[in-house]
Amino acid sequence: MNTNRATVHQSRVRALLVSSFLLVLLSALAANGKSTEKSPRIQASSPELEKDLADLDSFRTTRNLESLEAIVGRDATKWKKRDRQFYQAYLFGVCGLLGSYDLGDQSQQALLLGRYAILALSGGDLDLKEQIRFVEFLAQDPLQVDEKTWKTVRRQKAEWWLKTWERVEGSTDQTFNFDDRPFLNVRPPLATGLPAGVSPESVKDPKLRAEYEAAIADNSAKAQRYNDQQYLKQNSGRFFTEAERYLVSAYSRSPADLAQLNALLTKFIGDPAVRKRISDEVSNSGR
Repeated sequence: MNTNRATVHQSRVRALLVSSFLLVLLSALAANGKSTEKSPRIQASSPELEKDLADLDSFRTTRNLESLEAIVGRDATKWKKRDRQFYQAYLFGVCGLLGSYDLGDQSQQALLLGRYAILALSGGDLDLKEQIRFVEFLAQDPLQVDEKTWKTVRRQKAEWWLKTWERVEGSTDQTFNFDDRPFLNVRPPLATGLPAGVSPESVKDPKLRAEYEAAIADNSAKAQRYNDQQYLKQNSGRFFTEAERYLVSAYSRSPADLAQLNALLTKFIGDPAVRKRISDEVSNSGR
């Protein structure tokens, strides 16, 4: 695998790990977001997670997929029991390794990569960006695989590409107003005389504090929605292209099963023109 692709995957692994820490951290902060103290859970767990992720690097040289499978089975189970965000971060690190480096057996490597990505996807409670990141790992297929296994793997992967397609499409607001931005800092009620961005605890009047906390919550929800729509605006087109490319490639590969593909397209894609285009591409690939 080329150096540029490996670098990109390493950067994405680090980015997801950092975002996982931040998501847990933010949940422990004051509603205004002014506190910078880490929660005990991060202080206790992050070094161990970092060590488990660092230990994966050894497989770049040993290239022992059987041993890797055993260690991932053990550590993934541990993190799943402890913390959802760290579990996702761990699986993303595993997928980053399998998707970035040549570990000796491309076919077995691709099967493991698909298994761990689907494990994360099946766990539920992924936000849209996380779901897209894991689904993108499904683009790598085994070069050699028996027909029975391939039919099962292909259907599983196609379903996740299309489930995510449906979610991306359903989450996109074509009328969203990007000029209506959330506040960087929420101003407390004027009667308090306090500046924007102070902590709710600074507001002594219970009624005014409740108003301020509600305004902060509304602004946080608005910020999340704004960020989500910005992300979709920038990335949905690329995702749809990748998904379509995968579906055409997978169902153009023997054994043919256009009926299965068409059933999946009908289930998850509402636009008949898009369904027809993908189906036609697969049909024409065999000519």
